[in-house]
Amino acid sequence: MRSPRILSLGVALSLLAIGACDSGPSGPGSLVGRVTGEALGGVVLEVTGVGIVGFGGRGNTQAYGAQMARPENTHRVILIDPQGGELLFEIQVEDVGMDLPVIIVMTATGDDNVTRLTAGVDVRVER
Repeated sequence: MRSPRILSLGVALSLLAIGACDSGPSGPGSLVGRVTGEALGGVVLEVTGVGIVGFGGRGNTQAYGAQMARPENTHRVILIDPQGGELLFEIQVEDVGMDLPVIIVMTATGDDNVTRLTAGVDVRVER
């Protein structure tokens, strides 16, 4: 049978080890986003999250964003790629360790500039 003192020491060391674990990156930076779908030319996204300070395009993608008055912490973002295809963008944030934003695809157009259904459009965001 172990003594209570040894058990207490084991619990304390376990808690110390858990507390020392790195919770991931923090501080200002960018999250990287990717929008995929069949022959995309552009999308309008609604992006909701605390600490978002701006948006930028990557590669051939151009990004235009503006904060909405309501709901709070929500932005409307337009992504356009004249060549069509995958749309790459970044979200500039106050803290890259923040919860990932919630993104809804509002509208999408093909590289032929014809409106497409949003059901086949996928958005992924990574740190």
